[in-house]
Amino acid sequence: MTQWLPLTEIGPSTHLDDHLPWTIYSSPEPHDIHQGKLGDCWLMAALALITERPQMLQHILLTKNVNQEGVYVVRICHNGIWKAVLLDECFPCTTDNRLVYSRAARRQLYVPLIEKACAKLFGSYASLEGGSTAEGLQLLTGAPCDRINLHPSNEMLDFDIIWAKLLSACESKLLIGASTGCSETNRSEYKLVGLNPNHAFTVLVAKALPVGDGRFLLVRDPHGTTDYSEALITPSIRTYLHSIHNKMSNSSGTFWITWLSFLHYFDSITISTYVSNHFDIREEAQFTRSPIESVPAYYFTVSKTSLITVSLVYHRHSRKNNNQHTQSFVLCDVDEKTSNVGTKQVIFESRRGTLTYWSGSLRPGAYVIIPFSVSFWKTSNDRKDERTTNYTLVIHSNIRLDGVLLNEPPTLLTDCLIAATIKYCDQPKKTHSSVLYTTPRRFDASLIVVENQLINHYLTFNMTITEGGSICHSRHTFRTSDCVPPRHRQLICILEWVHQRDEVAYMSYVTSQQVTEGWHHAIPAIAIDQGDLHSPRPF
Repeated sequence: MTQWLPLTEIGPSTHLDDHLPWTIYSSPEPHDIHQGKLGDCWLMAALALITERPQMLQHILLTKNVNQEGVYVVRICHNGIWKAVLLDECFPCTTDNRLVYSRAARRQLYVPLIEKACAKLFGSYASLEGGSTAEGLQLLTGAPCDRINLHPSNEMLDFDIIWAKLLSACESKLLIGASTGCSETNRSEYKLVGLNPNHAFTVLVAKALPVGDGRFLLVRDPHGTTDYSEALITPSIRTYLHSIHNKMSNSSGTFWITWLSFLHYFDSITISTYVSNHFDIREEAQFTRSPIESVPAYYFTVSKTSLITVSLVYHRHSRKNNNQHTQSFVLCDVDEKTSNVGTKQVIFESRRGTLTYWSGSLRPGAYVIIPFSVSFWKTSNDRKDERTTNYTLVIHSNIRLDGVLLNEPPTLLTDCLIAATIKYCDQPKKTHSSVLYTTPRRFDASLIVVENQLINHYLTFNMTITEGGSICHSRHTFRTSDCVPPRHRQLICILEWVHQRDEVAYMSYVTSQQVTEGWHHAIPAIAIDQGDLHSPRPF
């Protein structure tokens, strides 16, 4: 049975806390965190990583001291927007007046406060059951994470590239988590080496030495209970590694592991893109519902070559919603004299799910970003769609950016997508009269563009999807016929992969074309006079 009690009535969790006063935090350590009876290890693992950086706790905990009023404010990044969550001092407790859920050693309040803030945002403590370290880090840092599956079933990994990525992340002092739980490794083997088979850890250091494989990782168990060792790390190697990173190596729950052993026992790596001195921009907008609606376009200027991370965060009503629409964004340079887009730089990102992001560098210049998702487009036959179309566009950068969000004609998005399709197309299909461009299958949205190269004749382009499942078509049909004017390009359609009852998305199509003297209406019709996204564009 659970009861809600104020701080003054909550007893100490251990005899060591008997005479200690409550504090928000006091020299916090990752092993201070105790999960409790709630299945939110994903949040506790992320919080353990944050505890490595006390200055980040200061950003999250707006109330710095325990107070008589019993009022506390915690800052959480929910749906890409920082929100100040107002809390009282009451917490769920056992019948013997101890905290039921998370707690921190020495009567520090920051862990149950942050957990309660998340429970309030998502509706209840029960809603926090199950999740990923990446999600927890996004809530606490406001920045996306790069999750690397070390044992994918459908692709071969280059572990040298992953090692280089880890080295770079460590040198940049990024937050790095790692999880055990490889299906190929049985529980008895984990027990033999002293590792928890389903647990989240922190990666502190990646180090290369001129011995053996020569690659070593310093890892920390946030619970401080792991006692891992391996024969390949000899006493002399361990002594040398300790001498380089003496302070970290002597912390509770830390251990050195070779790279090859790490790959054997660990299932995934999560690298946060959060950098404390980077600036961020957060703009809320909505996905369009049709090809003729104005599109939200964010214009910004980069004054010097800069590191940029762009995130597109969908607003979920509930953590439990398995929302598997596809969402994308296109980023193009803007020629300030001609207003042409995508002449020098084009970035296209597309992913199923509620987070799409890209990291890279941009040179000085003017740019525009346009998010989109045709998964929300309606037809006249659609029943009422209760899903929200809200999203947050987030830009992190190492310099301050100036920008503005404007509503623009859909044809601006058309021009950006045509530029993206031409850039990313691996093998354009050329004839004497046309060029067909398509984006590769690695994207979760497929763009199909045809170009009429003739000067005096029209091009009729027909496309039929012969097989398709779990896909969304921007023109709501599997058969299209278009008439492309001379020296024009047309975005024929956008195809998005969507999950429906865990079905596999698949598609195949055929095309045909013919040269004609005159123009004819497209099937289905395109509202060219309303700036329809599928309108032909001159080049």
